[in-house]
Amino acid sequence: MRHLRYFVAVAEENSFTAAARRVHVAQQVLSTQIRKLEDAVGIQLLVRGSRGVTVTPAGAVFLAAARETLASLDRGVTAARNAARAVTGTLSVGISLAAGGDTRTMLLTAFERAYPQVEVLLITFDLTQPACGLLDRSSDVALLRPPVAAAGIELRRVAEESRVFVLPAGHPLASHGTLTLADVAGQPWVAAGLATDGCVPAPWRDDWLVNPRPGGDTPLIGAVARTIEEWREHIVASHGLSLCPASAETYNARPGIVFVPATDVPPTALCVAWRADDARLVVRSFVDLVTSVAGQGQREHGAVALA
Repeated sequence: MRHLRYFVAVAEENSFTAAARRVHVAQQVLSTQIRKLEDAVGIQLLVRGSRGVTVTPAGAVFLAAARETLASLDRGVTAARNAARAVTGTLSVGISLAAGGDTRTMLLTAFERAYPQVEVLLITFDLTQPACGLLDRSSDVALLRPPVAAAGIELRRVAEESRVFVLPAGHPLASHGTLTLADVAGQPWVAAGLATDGCVPAPWRDDWLVNPRPGGDTPLIGAVARTIEEWREHIVASHGLSLCPASAETYNARPGIVFVPATDVPPTALCVAWRADDARLVVRSFVDLVTSVAGQGQREHGAVALA
């Protein structure tokens, strides 16, 4: 798009000097970019002479197409902005206590900036409510961790991260650099309470117990927690160990708790969820925007990692 704008400016001004002032770049930069455009197109678009710059016959055809492309882009930007302004009302966002972290904050902030006329209401749900209010319609959308074993709920993955074991500081395994499921076989676990919000009770709880297990052992339940605070207290009191997302090390850390990377446990996901029969624009806008923002963040992170 930048190359097209530069080309249109030169063609209309008949001068690199005047065009450079118009697009606010140095004349040498403008000239270099036009040459790159001609190389990319494979034809000469402009003739540089003592009396100024003229458009070649091929350049005239390209100029018309460039103007239409830029006009189409401008129409698209205007339409997108109008659509954003058209999305109004209130949106209740269910938040799982197991789905905290910077990614969630980034997604919510991006939506509020893109749709300032939407009032966002945040509602938190404990470990026994994996659907985060979607089933009883106390929330419109949710940011949660799967699985959600309930009919009519759509999920779209927006992030993924590894899991870590969580142990009391005095546990014999707490000093290990990494742990596997075999290392913790026979140890008591702190389990989430069974689902009480209409989901099938076992799947979400079993996912965090890694049940069934490749080794065939059955998790031993030492304590049951409904909230993150209960979960932390059970860990500190040595009632059992547990798993949590790696990012939880920052927002669940407290004296008496140790986090150890898990090497053979499947990663966990952060998902945006909504009711399949809810076609409201505000809901679709939230789902589409957080998915797009999350995807862009992952691509940028990947680029940094490659660099």
